[in-house]
Parts: sequence; C-alpha cells; structure tokens
Amino acid sequence: MPPTQTEHEELKKLLEENIALAQDTNRLLREMRRNGILLGIAKVVLWLLLLGVPLFFLSSYLGPIMNALSGQGGAEGIPSSGIFGLPSQEQLDQLLELYRGQGE
Repeated sequence: MPPTQTEHEELKKLLEENIALAQDTNRLLREMRRNGILLGIAKVVLWLLLLGVPLFFLSSYLGPIMNALSGQGGAEGIPSSGIFGLPSQEQLDQLLELYRGQGE
C-alpha cells in the first residue's frame, strides 16, 4: 500500500528536520575540533613562555659563571675544570673572590 500525500509531506518534513540537525551537529563538531587544536597550541606556547622566559633572563646571570667554571674564558686566573667537569674547591673560592671584587 503506497503512502498517502499527507504521509509524504510528513516524511519530507521529518527528513528536512533530520538534515538540519545533522548540519548543526556537524558545525558544532567542527567548532569543537578547531577549539581543541587552538587550545593545544595555546598550551604549548604558554609552557614555552613559562619555561623559556625565566631561562632567558637567568642565562645573563648564569652565563658568566658557567663560562668561568668550564674554563672557556670570561674569568682569568681560573684553571679549567676538574674531574667530570666539576669545579674544585679552589676554583669556587677564586670565583667567589672574583665576584666579590666586582660588587664593590
């Protein structure tokens, strides 16, 4: 038994509502995916800033100390590092004297 005219119109209306809901759902899913990607990028940038900026500013303070301890210059009279690259007590004392002299 074929459907009547009113059943055709009702089915057509239901199909149109279904298509509208599917399009709206698809739009929402795309927005959610885009927001997730942007949030991930924002988190990476934030962590790089939180970790990178302090290291950048600390490098101006730690750079001369590391150069002096590694024997690459920067502090004359300090011999190269000892075993395993660690400074000896004599090197640390000389470095402290050097920085005490600069502060005065």
